[in-house]
Amino acid sequence: MKFPSLIRTSKFSQFHYEPRYYDPIKEEIEGKLKAARANQNNPSDTPSYTSSISAAFRKRERKSNQASVVQMLIAAAMLLTFVGWVFYGNQVFYVYLLLSPLYFYFRLKGRNKSRD
Repeated sequence: MKFPSLIRTSKFSQFHYEPRYYDPIKEEIEGKLKAARANQNNPSDTPSYTSSISAAFRKRERKSNQASVVQMLIAAAMLLTFVGWVFYGNQVFYVYLLLSPLYFYFRLKGRNKSRD
C-alpha cells in the first residue's frame, strides 16, 4: 500500500544501447564496389578510395601515444619533485620558480611562430 506524498519520484527509464563494430573486410568490399561503380560511369579515372574508419583508428592511436608520453613526463616530474623535496626540502620549489619564466618564454615563442 502506497502512502500519498507531495514529492513525485521519477519512473525508471530504460537505457537502449546499440553497439557499433568495425569490420575491415566488409569496409574493403564496399570500397571496391564503390570504386568499380565509379569506374563503370567514368572509365578514364583510376579507382581511388580511402578507408575512413581505419584512418580514424590510426589517428586515435597516434593521439593516445602522444597522451601517454605526456602522462609519463608529468609522472616523472612529480616523482622527481617528491624525491627532491625529501632530500633537499623546500629549496626544490625554488627551481620551479627559476624554470617557470623559461617555460612561458618558449610557450609564447611557439605561439608567435604559428601566427607568422
